[in-house]
Amino acid sequence: MKKLLTSSLVVVCLLVLTATALAQGNQQGQGGQQAGTGNRGIETAAQNLNRVTERINNPETGEQIRSMVQNHEKVQTRTKTALRQMSQRNQALKFMIGPDYKNAGQVRSDVVSLRNDIGKLEQIKENSLPTDAGDIQGAIDELKIEADGLEAQLTEQLSGFSLFGWLAKLLAK
Repeated sequence: MKKLLTSSLVVVCLLVLTATALAQGNQQGQGGQQAGTGNRGIETAAQNLNRVTERINNPETGEQIRSMVQNHEKVQTRTKTALRQMSQRNQALKFMIGPDYKNAGQVRSDVVSLRNDIGKLEQIKENSLPTDAGDIQGAIDELKIEADGLEAQLTEQLSGFSLFGWLAKLLAK
């Protein structure tokens, strides 16, 4: 009899907690449609870098910059998709097993890629002409802002409590 009463109490608590999580999700605007900064920083950086590749005399450096621009465009698409999927995760599911760690890993990876490209651009800037250095610095600034924004959005998506999030995190690795 005690086991039945204890089991019933646990089930009722889980149902109440799930209902609370669903209510919070509805109050937050059905999935938090704010994911994505619009990635204007990446677009502006790509425009600046494309101007540099048109003026640059070193074909090796030009190819390196073109490769970075293509990488940034891929990052833009991947992070927008990953953040959208994270924000659209059902609140009850997020409460029970936690946020989408797979997409969180993708966003982290893309932020690291952006930070690495910023370092490469700083090296290129040192060896460039003053006219190109301004465009390169503008691209660096935009990419830094974009990377910081992505990290902030990721932190927001990963915040919150989950009952079995620790288990999901272990299985996601």
